[in-house]
Amino acid sequence: AKNSRLTIPATEKEDDIVRRDSLHAIINALPDPNYATLRAMTLHLYRVMDNSHVNRMNSHNLAVIFGPTLMGSDPSTAIADAGWQIKVIDTILQNTYQIFDDD
Repeated sequence: AKNSRLTIPATEKEDDIVRRDSLHAIINALPDPNYATLRAMTLHLYRVMDNSHVNRMNSHNLAVIFGPTLMGSDPSTAIADAGWQIKVIDTILQNTYQIFDDD
């Protein structure tokens, strides 16, 4: 099972699509004020990411910084939670315009 990922290269891409679509559904279900706040913050971070050639803040680097802050966590599980928090924020940033409507 360990090497099964190597034999099916589409699996990782499919996982990314499922993750994006799942986050899209969760974000769309947020109360309006929460959605609007997350949208404004994400659009701002996307503009920061757009200048990564100057500021070195690509989606992963922004996710490392903002993941734990935006996602929150129990201090007793903070280290264990950091990985998925970074992945969630990275996915949101990489798919900003698929997740949020461009008003």
